[in-house]
Amino acid sequence: MAQQAPKASITTEQYVAYCNNKSDIAAQNFCHGFGQGVYETYVVSRHPKNAPHFVCLEPTGASRQQHIDGFMKWAASNARYNQLSAADTILRYLGETYPCKRG
Repeated sequence: MAQQAPKASITTEQYVAYCNNKSDIAAQNFCHGFGQGVYETYVVSRHPKNAPHFVCLEPTGASRQQHIDGFMKWAASNARYNQLSAADTILRYLGETYPCKRG
């Protein structure tokens, strides 16, 4: 029996609104902290057999803000994900933008 995914605690649309609110320090702190937390959770939860990597960030020297800006641009072009979990959408963006090489 299929289970329905739990309701997102923060949608992509809400997350984007926080990140776009450059005049609110708390919103910016949330934007950076949430995004970093999603990525760090992804990194520590990978298992080579049960949950292999699908995001492979190359050491480019890009700042966290540059990664957030990339996500914001991607999110604007992918509004179909606005009501989905921001965490899921961030990982979707990372997987599409920084895929791991196969083979």
